Amino acid sequence: MSISDKVAYIKGLADGLVLDEANKQDKIIKAIIDALGDIAAEINYLEESYDDLCEQVDAVDEDLSNLEDDVYGEDELDD
Repeated sequence: MSISDKVAYIKGLADGLVLDEANKQDKIIKAIIDALGDIAAEINYLEESYDDLCEQVDAVDEDLSNLEDDVYGEDELDD
């Protein structure tokens, strides 16, 4: 279960409780759940950005390897 799924589950539980905005404790609980939702969204964004960055690094590494082969030749790298 992902973080977003867990936050959605908690939000569903809170919605089932019918929290009262006039009650200070209920207001705090809703604010915490909203903050958890924002945190989960940011984590998802960072994970996607990380995956994109890894793909770019792999592509650069492959290009560099090809360039090294072209410049130095494959035999010289083995020594």
